[in-house]
Formats: sequence, C-alpha cells, structure tokens
Amino acid sequence: MNTEHTYFVQNKSRWTKLPGGRDRVRIEALLKYPDWLLKLRYRWFARFWEKERGWEYEKYSAAFRGRDVLEIGSGLGYDGIKYAAEANSYTYAELNPIQLDFLKRITALYSRTNIGFEFMQEPTAHAFPKQYSGFYAHGVLHHVPFALAKQEFENIDKYLALGAYCVFLMYPKERWVAAGRPDFSAFGNSTDGGCPWTEYYDLEKMQALVGSKYKLVDVSKWGHQSIEFVNYEFVKEA
Repeated sequence: MNTEHTYFVQNKSRWTKLPGGRDRVRIEALLKYPDWLLKLRYRWFARFWEKERGWEYEKYSAAFRGRDVLEIGSGLGYDGIKYAAEANSYTYAELNPIQLDFLKRITALYSRTNIGFEFMQEPTAHAFPKQYSGFYAHGVLHHVPFALAKQEFENIDKYLALGAYCVFLMYPKERWVAAGRPDFSAFGNSTDGGCPWTEYYDLEKMQALVGSKYKLVDVSKWGHQSIEFVNYEFVKEA
C-alpha cells in the first residue's frame, strides 16, 4: 500500500467520529437512531456550532449566495445545510460511503433539495461532474502532508470556475508552537483527539498550496486566544 493511499484510508476511518466536544460520537451510532431522535440529537450539536461559529455562517452564507459550491470533508454536514439555503447548489464530496449515507439522510430531514453528493474514491484524481463557483474545506486539507494536499487541490482546481470564492480552515503556526512543535504525525493528539496527520499553515504555505491563480482576500484567526483556527479566503483570478 503506498503512502498516499495510507493517509486517505486512515482519515476515512478517523473522521467518522465527531472531532469536538466531550461526546465524540460516531456516525455509525447516529445512523441507528430513528428520524425524530436523530434530528433532535443533531439540533443539540447545532446549538454548539451556532454559538461558536455563527459569524462564519453569516459571512459565508453571503459569500456563497447564488453560487455552485463544492465542499470536501463535510463532517456532519451542518455547514452545508446552512450554506445551501443561499447557494444555487451545494455538493458534499467525501471519502467514506457511510459519511455520504449520513449526509443524505440528514439533509433530507432538513428538506434541502439543492444538495448533491460525490464519493471520492481517489481524491487526487476524482472527476467532478461540473464546474463550481465556490469551494469550502473546513479543517480538511491540513490532515494530509502538504505535498498530498497540493495534489488534491490541483485536481479540484480543474473544476473551479474563474471568480470562484474559496474558504479554507486550517490550524495556524502559533497553535503548533504552543503545542511544543510536535511532529505532524503527533500534532493531532492536541487538536482532534488523535488523527494520522495534522499540519499547520501560515500564509506562505497557504499561498503555495493554492498557487498563483488565487488572490488572497481575507485571513481570520479565531478560537481560543485567536490561535486555535485560521480561515483563509481566496478568489480564483486566472
């Protein structure tokens, strides 16, 4: 098994578990709930997300309004449910079929009819069905080594239209320094309850990831002591 495949397989296993909160529930457990209980439990999570990240929902709902948005690494899908309300269309792209099973079920419970789903068996070479004018990767690409993340985004770039608005949540260098500068294979022990790879991104590394066709339009550091997360926003200009 090559290294590239190993990282994706490990992430596919790891990210069926909710990364935050005291109760790191697994998607397999949520899928066993009847609809009424699943939606009730989901709304409980949503209260936490809204409290911590309401500013993101306001900002990016406006940024994605009327756009065809592609999201990779969708988690439990709440961001997409929010943004799809304003977007022309919204597509979840995932590594794991069980993740897509959950996303299809929960979005149906919220009556979102403009959401599509893509199973990325090979993330660095996946053929998407159309062009997108928005892109969203919230805590995703920093969980594989930089070289692999760059390959994945170079493939995604083929499907992003001129003027596409792109949002990336990463971990800032300050968080890595505060954690004692661990090896990236161990950094996730202090960020996500353990994951195979976690890498910090500063502005130089972020620009190298997306390439010269993308213009930086905003940087927002937030969370605990403003070193927990950093959002980079770009527009595709060439």
